[in-house]
Amino acid sequence: MPSKKQEDDNRQTDKNYTMAVAVKLTGVEPHRIRRFEEGGLVLADRTEGNQRLFSQEDIEIIRQAAKLEDEGINVEV
Repeated sequence: MPSKKQEDDNRQTDKNYTMAVAVKLTGVEPHRIRRFEEGGLVLADRTEGNQRLFSQEDIEIIRQAAKLEDEGINVEV
């Protein structure tokens, strides 16, 4: 069974979706994704060129948060 640190490390190395890909996968506008990041719902890594990188888990969180917002639920933290 992997340790918590190993699981965290695996999640970090799994961050390979850029903002453009995240938008295509989720259908959520970039400004909303940035707001989710600013609110702490997702934690994007950054490339050396400062480009955001999201994991599959981040993509799912973005989808769920956008759906809740669209239903009128405030997801801001």
